[in-house]
Amino acid sequence: MSAGIPEIRAMEMEDVKLPVKVQLPNGVPLFLINEGVRDVVRLDLLFSGGYAVQNQPLQALFTNRMLREGCSAMGATAFSRSIDSCGAWIETYSTQECNHVTLYSLKRHIGKLLKIISDAVKSPAFSERRLNVVRAANKSHFQVNSCKVDVVAQRHFEKSLWGAEHKFGRLVTVEDYDAITVESLREYYARVYGACNCSIFLSGNIDDAIVQTVTNYFGEEQWGASTPVKIDDVPPVGSACGRVDVKVNDTMQSTVKIGSMTLDTSHPDFQTLKYMTVLLGGFFGSRLMTNIRERNGYTYHIEADISAFGKRNALVVTSETSNEYVSPLIAEVYNEFSRLQNEPVSLKEMEKLRNCTLGELCREYEGVIAKADIFINTYLSGEPFESVNKYLNVVRTATPEDFMRMAQAHLSPEKMIEIVAGA
Repeated sequence: MSAGIPEIRAMEMEDVKLPVKVQLPNGVPLFLINEGVRDVVRLDLLFSGGYAVQNQPLQALFTNRMLREGCSAMGATAFSRSIDSCGAWIETYSTQECNHVTLYSLKRHIGKLLKIISDAVKSPAFSERRLNVVRAANKSHFQVNSCKVDVVAQRHFEKSLWGAEHKFGRLVTVEDYDAITVESLREYYARVYGACNCSIFLSGNIDDAIVQTVTNYFGEEQWGASTPVKIDDVPPVGSACGRVDVKVNDTMQSTVKIGSMTLDTSHPDFQTLKYMTVLLGGFFGSRLMTNIRERNGYTYHIEADISAFGKRNALVVTSETSNEYVSPLIAEVYNEFSRLQNEPVSLKEMEKLRNCTLGELCREYEGVIAKADIFINTYLSGEPFESVNKYLNVVRTATPEDFMRMAQAHLSPEKMIEIVAGA
């Protein structure tokens, strides 16, 4: 063992079993995570594109959302009842570069449900009447959220991170909801949804019969869009770093976000930076929690994390605090940055961090559903699945000197965006 690294006796963890890739006859990649004794199956259909290829705000979100609102074979009510009668549920959401359709089902119903999902994805109804209902509900939800300090802070953080004119940074408005039409959904759908843009993850208690059924519905022939989408890498054109105050009326607390763009997942230091961020604010005994919650009482919760935006990442510190504590809270965040930059972490604290991190990872990888999320996020980042075990190795071997180097390179206050949303 390297000098300066304490021997770990309290917690060990084996490398994680990786998904198995199967290439379907039509070229769609199918990734199998065959684990678990419960008769539960999760199916994820991933369609490349997301916000990156939309021609107007909300186009990707509404196109993907409307897949749950009926298809050529059945209307929205029959569709919902068919899903509910099997005790299953469907999630649809869009991100910067991907549209997700996720099914959770009992194993015995998967054949029936795959037929329904196939119809929904391959021949959605895009009913004007259902769009009006869904749009009104989402518009109302948007207006309610626009009064919440955490949501407002997140929106303005992304605006500052990317730039107001960037597709990922432009603030959505109420008028954007009104501009969504059936025609705009059909246009986006025709470009994005097809075998050439699809990847599939199948997780849970699966067998050859389920794999064959997935192949029958999604993997035998070409379907949908005929041309793979091209996602252009448009670099962030963010605004100047520093503090931005966003007024939210009648609030007793403010949300504070401090962060900046950071390393891509492909960078050799990324996993070490990710692990250092756990020490900074990734568990209950972290530096930020100990200082800002326990010692100073400025907040109930504060965290640091690396958030993915497509294939780029940002290091973000997030907290909520009484308006009177905003400035001292920010000052203490920077004090913790400085400590990591200038003071080596003690070996005792490193060992505590390792054991807590490995324990949390054991918990995360115990369930196949959570494991699927981790591998899907890894896949979408463009990194090989082996990077999951690379992170484990970093947790086992990182040194205080590694953390100082990461802090000095990536925690410079002058590079940070500060968003304060509140009164």
